Amino acid sequence: MSRRRIWFLAAAVVLVAAGMTGAANAQTTRIVHDTIPFEIIQNKFIFEATIDGKPARFILDTGGQNIIMAEHAEHYGIELIKQQTILDVNDASTQVWLGAAKDFRIGKWMVWNTGKILVVLNNQFFRDLGVVGTVGGDFFESVCLAIDRRNRRFTISYPYRPAGVSRDAGTPMNMGGTFHAVVPVSVGSEKIDILFDTGKSGFLALSANDFEKLNAAGHGNVEKRETGFGLLYVGVGGVEAAISDTVHKVNVPVITLPGGKELHNVGSMVGRHPSTIFGQEMFDYGIVMLDYPRGLFYFFPYEEGPTDVAAETRAWNVRILPFVDDGRAVFVVVMTLGDIDLRIGDRVWSIDGVDLTNERPAEDVILNLLEGRDTATLMVGEQGPSREVIIRKI
Repeated sequence: MSRRRIWFLAAAVVLVAAGMTGAANAQTTRIVHDTIPFEIIQNKFIFEATIDGKPARFILDTGGQNIIMAEHAEHYGIELIKQQTILDVNDASTQVWLGAAKDFRIGKWMVWNTGKILVVLNNQFFRDLGVVGTVGGDFFESVCLAIDRRNRRFTISYPYRPAGVSRDAGTPMNMGGTFHAVVPVSVGSEKIDILFDTGKSGFLALSANDFEKLNAAGHGNVEKRETGFGLLYVGVGGVEAAISDTVHKVNVPVITLPGGKELHNVGSMVGRHPSTIFGQEMFDYGIVMLDYPRGLFYFFPYEEGPTDVAAETRAWNVRILPFVDDGRAVFVVVMTLGDIDLRIGDRVWSIDGVDLTNERPAEDVILNLLEGRDTATLMVGEQGPSREVIIRKI
């Protein structure tokens, strides 16, 4: 890719011609570009928007939908339309309201005057992040969205792609009416459909079906490293509705992204979720552009040539989640990988000497304690800390 094109996508772009009064309901064909900064907090892309003139912080979630917590709906003037049922990654169902948001703005020029948004139960994780909800791909259905993780910003272009980006170079997305960016990607000798999801933490999450397909095809497409059991994903149904199952840690020798960028030695967990997902850490390696109106996907690598990502895609051989017991956080083992002296349900009292007894009930407490480490020491036991276990990244 030329230096000029990288500048246009990665550097701060400016308005070319004013006049955009809406994205979803635009009445103009004037060309508009706008750049919106975001923060990365607990592996989420968080940015500022406004609804009905009031500021709001959202997670950018290209694999999700527009949602807002119920406790904020009245403040932002959300009109409730009807109730409906949604399913999460574990097929757990929950009742939500479909609402309409007036004057929903992102950046200087993008406005939804009657934007649809789901009103969901209040979520402590969202509260901890200081956000009111998420913005999904359907918000951007009439624009080109370029996500630049390295420079912490995304760019909106309307109604065309930025200059120098050819339609012929794009890869068709299978959006399936959801505006989710599902793209065929070469994995070894096979092609599988992968969802590019900024709302998902981590790098690659391989579905069990795709793992079996790659394994059956042979040719070194995937290598199994460790097997375990437990809980990989918690959806809207919460921990109680999540499903424990057999899990694998695998290595994928070569993935070739659209445009030709090769990623070598990609580590991934395998679980029984519906689709294979590239999470937001994959965006470390290039700018992703989603041309929603024309259904095209582009990947512009920050560096040319193959990149070995083995070190960046390791995973801990244990997962620990909080439960609330009599108003206090109890941290419990919910997944183990390989040969380790832990069982599902073991209570964790401390990590590397840090007492967890009075910590708030949030998974990021664990993630923050483990950040930047390759091994850690847990104290576990039923009634109190009685034995020591060393965990590691694999």
